[in-house]
Formats: sequence, structure tokens, C-alpha cells
Amino acid sequence: MPGFSFGHIGLHVPSIEEEMEFLKKLGGTLTATDKMENGTRVAFVSMDGERHHSLALFEDGEKLASGNSRLKGTGLHHIAMPVESRSEVDQWQRDLEKKGVRVTGPSIQGPEGGGLDNGSGSYSIFFQDPNGVCFEIYTGSMNLSQFKRPNTSAQ
Repeated sequence: MPGFSFGHIGLHVPSIEEEMEFLKKLGGTLTATDKMENGTRVAFVSMDGERHHSLALFEDGEKLASGNSRLKGTGLHHIAMPVESRSEVDQWQRDLEKKGVRVTGPSIQGPEGGGLDNGSGSYSIFFQDPNGVCFEIYTGSMNLSQFKRPNTSAQ
């Protein structure tokens, strides 16, 4: 049986409006809003301009105390979004920084870039949304046939 890809990600947020202000900087479009039976507001956001939603925002969350999901040992670590080239990653970095988003990187996610020994080799930038959830924009990740390490288990 073949694997599957992820269809969308659901995030708990304290404010849909605040999160949408951030997601618009990434090209996100609010598709629809709704209210669950328990009164929680939900927003659906298309990030690719094609699917109904890539993100579902549930307005019942709190900002992360650490300010960065990569530093907090529970729940979501980061959300990664692929692009076609390093120049596109670099352009995203320039655009986000012009919009006031603090960006870390670019860096290579592998030993030659100071990353994990078994990293994918991708070229990446990282940044946080207003609630501390980390986002990554990357390119150049190896596929399984390119990555031929016999031992891929965590140690």
C-alpha cells in the first residue's frame, strides 16, 4: 500500500484575525469561517490558491510560552512548505523581512550546513507566527533514492 501526503494542518490560535494577518504575508487567503457546536470559531485558509484549505484555524488556543514551537517539547514542532529553488527561498526571506517577520537562515539541513547528520540536505529558512508556531520554507530536500543511509533510526 502506498503512503499518503498531508491534506491540511489544524492549528489552535488565540485570534483568527491576528493569525490571518501573518498568513497573508505568506500568500494565504481566508476561504471561509464557521462556528463549531461548542462555540469555537474556525477559519479555513488556502495557502496554494487551489485547495479549499491548507490550514484550519481553531480560535481556542494560547500563545506558546516559549515563543518558538521548536523550543517547546510538546505538540507541533514546525510546518514546512516546499518551493522550487534556492532563489525562491531567498526571495521569501527578503519579502518576509520587509514585512517585519524575523527570519532565521538560510541554512542547509544536513551535516555540511551544520544540521543533523541524517538531514535531508534541504536549503531552508525558519520563522514564527504571532503565537510561536515555527514555519519553514525549503527546497532541495533529497528523496529516498538519493538518501542511501542504511541506519535511519533515531539514537
